[in-house]
Amino acid sequence: MVRGATSPSSLSKYLDGLSRVPVLTDDALDWVLQVAEDRRLASRIVLAWAGIRESVPGALRPCANDECRLFLLDRSRAGTARWCSMATCGNKMKARRHRARAAGG
Repeated sequence: MVRGATSPSSLSKYLDGLSRVPVLTDDALDWVLQVAEDRRLASRIVLAWAGIRESVPGALRPCANDECRLFLLDRSRAGTARWCSMATCGNKMKARRHRARAAGG
C-alpha cells in the first residue's frame, strides 16, 4: 500500500469493530484499544501508520530501492531522504549507479 499498489480501503478489515475506550487511573486518562485478539497487531500497525501520515504529511514513503519492501520516515530538513537505510539500500543503489557509470564510459 505504501508503494501505491493497493488501496488504503483494503485495510478496512483490520479496523472493523475497532474502538478505543477511555480508562481512568489515579494518574491519567488512558485509551485502550478494543479489537478482536487476532486483529490486534494489524490494527495497531494501521493506526500507527495513519497517525504518522497525519502528523508528518509526506514524510512516510517507500524506499527508493525497488527491491526493498520497507518504507522510510523522512526526518531530513530538506525532506529528500530516499532510502530506508543509508547503510543498506542507499549504499547498494549508489554502488549500482557508480558501476553503471563506470561501465558506460
